Amino acid sequence: MLEGLSQKYIMNGSVPSIIDKPKEDAIREKGDELRHTFYHGDRLTPLEYDIERMYISEKLQKHQNYKKKASFRYKVRWTASDLNRYQD
Repeated sequence: MLEGLSQKYIMNGSVPSIIDKPKEDAIREKGDELRHTFYHGDRLTPLEYDIERMYISEKLQKHQNYKKKASFRYKVRWTASDLNRYQD
């Protein structure tokens, strides 16, 4: 009877009948899963999630250290007066 309902989302605001509701829910869950996989990749296990989080944390720390080393604020500039002060 509602054969098209089994393959498509209902997007025009109508509501599926109570009989077709489980079928509609399964379609919606499958679509949500495919959308997530397309935009974000496969879902990660808790171990993979922790490893990725540690990797990103270490990468951020490395970048912060690089920015600190490259900043003129932390570079020492010797002047003639500094040279005269430390000469014996």
